[in-house]
Order: sequence, then structure tokens, then C-alpha cells
Amino acid sequence: MLPNFIIAGGVATGTSFLSAMLSYHPDIYLPRIQRPEPNFFHYSWKYNKGIEWYQHTWFHEVGTQKAIGERSSLLLPSDFAASRLKQINPDIKLIFCLRSPTERAWANYRFTVLEGLEPLCFDEAIECEDERIKQYVGTWAEVMPHAYLKRSHYSTHLQQFIELFGRDQILLLKSEDLGRLPHENVRRVCDFLGVKSSLQLPLPANYSSPSVIDRNLQIELRNFFGDRFPSIVECIRTEQDFSALALTLDDKINIKRLQANLRSSKDFMPQSSRDCLRHIFSDEIVQMRNLVDFTIEDWA
Repeated sequence: MLPNFIIAGGVATGTSFLSAMLSYHPDIYLPRIQRPEPNFFHYSWKYNKGIEWYQHTWFHEVGTQKAIGERSSLLLPSDFAASRLKQINPDIKLIFCLRSPTERAWANYRFTVLEGLEPLCFDEAIECEDERIKQYVGTWAEVMPHAYLKRSHYSTHLQQFIELFGRDQILLLKSEDLGRLPHENVRRVCDFLGVKSSLQLPLPANYSSPSVIDRNLQIELRNFFGDRFPSIVECIRTEQDFSALALTLDDKINIKRLQANLRSSKDFMPQSSRDCLRHIFSDEIVQMRNLVDFTIEDWA
């Protein structure tokens, strides 16, 4: 069993929200475990395990659903995914969520801070992004948690997907519209997948990242919880109570430290940073105007 659709990117563009909403549809199959994402066609260490591993890991619970898919947000910015996917599953339908490159970079940064992987302020992180990427080794060379600018340059990889799969197999969603008009956009997705589009699916959590007060404390807490920390972060993003994940007295103490390190309000990007990114992405937005079927004047 191979999927017949993938929500293939991008990062911090609403793909978690979209897949969570689609999971309520009776004719759509998505893996019950949404994190970590498969990203099979991006991560070499997963791809090298073979297609049977991919099938068994993510699609062994498929039932009678008509649309069978998964979410892999790293496929769009990947240097390898398009060609690998074309070779194995050339008829796949692809859904891309596209957000203002400036806002996407900022949201990606905030998520990386929440995950306890970012000690730098935003301007510092942007300034040294290229150097950090060069220093990645092993698995981190494909994870690239600090690729805030790199993953906002959609056009080159999107053009490759279009050339390999054709426009008919690709649906482009504007993330800002998905957030503003979720039901209308989900109906477009359902029509694209060939399933009933008249169902009023429930709205899930918005998966936004709360603001972190102390970045270094967040790193300390990630180190304390280890492999459990991604599950805690997912609970935070979906507004679920994560106190039950505390198994020991030290766990309870650090859960309280984590809760106290989060602000309910969201930090906004400094205007100077916004102006800098708008300049950086100006050529990218010109390229994107030729690829998308919606207006992006608000991205400039």
C-alpha cells in the first residue's frame, strides 16, 4: 500500500492544522501518529530502509478509505525528495501550503525555540544561518533546524515538483487563506482528492507555538526530558495538558519550570527584522508570482 497523496510542505505553514482537520474525514486515511512526520523521501537514513519499511511503518492501519496519505513538511524544501518520489510513486497527488516567506521564517524560528534547539535571538540566527548549515553533520545535515531563510525560498524546489509531476497532480494552498477560511480550503482539498467535500469537519487546534521567555532554559529542559520532549511540545501546540507526562518528582518540578517559561501571548517580529527579510525575499516573491494561482501581494 502506497499513499495516493502527501501533504508535502512547507515547514511552519499550517500543514499540521490541515492534516489534523482532514483526519476527521471518514474517507481519508492519515497515520494516527502525526509526529514525527515520515519525511521518508527526504531523510536518507529513512529512505535507505526501503519502501517496504515505509509502507509498514505508516500505512499498516489503512482500511477502506479512498484517499490514503501522510504529511511530510520537509519534502518541499528538500534537494532529494522530488526525484525520489517520482521514481517510486509517479502518480502521487501533492498538496503544498505556502506562506509569506517572511512570516514563515519567523514562525519556524519560534517553533525551533519552543523545541529547545535555538539559543540565539532571531537576528543573530539569520545572520549566521549559512555558517550553521555548513557545520551540520550526520542526520542534522538533513534536519537543519536553523534553516529559516533557506526553507522560505520555495520557488526552485516547487518548480522541480511541477516539472516532474505536472500541475494536475499538485494543489497549492495559501496558508493565510487556510487560516482565515479553513472550511473553504478543506473543501478544495477534498475535491482534489476525490472525496466528499460537503462534510463540515471539526476545527482542530491551530498548532501555533507560544512564546518562550528564556531560550537557554528551554534548551536545558529539552536535555532533561530527552526523547519525551517532542511529545511535550506537541501537547503544548495542541493545547493539551501535559502534566500527566510527569513520572517522577523531578519531572513535576521541570514541567512547572516549562509551563512558567511560556507566555500565552505571541511575540511579534521586530520591524527591523521584517524589513530585512522583505528585502531578502523580494526576488523570491517575484519568482513565486509565476508559480502560484493566488495573489501574493500581501507577501511583499
